[in-house]
Amino acid sequence: MAEDVAQETCIKLLAYCEHQRPASLYALALRIAATSLVDIKRKERGFADELDDGHPCEAPLADRLIDGRRRISLLQGALAAMPGLRRKVFEQRRIENRSHAQIAADLGISVASVEKHVSRGLQDMRKALSRADPEWEA
Repeated sequence: MAEDVAQETCIKLLAYCEHQRPASLYALALRIAATSLVDIKRKERGFADELDDGHPCEAPLADRLIDGRRRISLLQGALAAMPGLRRKVFEQRRIENRSHAQIAADLGISVASVEKHVSRGLQDMRKALSRADPEWEA
């Protein structure tokens, strides 16, 4: 094993010196040797000590949960800030998944008006998200 470490150290030291001049050749050689020894030991240990990824956790990461909750809060605020008719049309279309024709018939407005309310509602939602996170894109 010592020969392997020495050989690996020489190879890495020569490669490093081709591009840069080290402040201390001796210190660099010791650091490379130590790192090479650790790498060899890791390879010898094999996969037995590694974590078993056979059953990964299905739960979302904490940062994703926090970000998701923040977005929900932003969207709820944007929905609450919409004019009453727009909010009603938007909820029926996007949440209840009703057709434009059904909404128009129930509310006594034209299908074109329903389409405009849905479109403006989506714009309101996009604006709310982009104000909170300028990097967010639809």
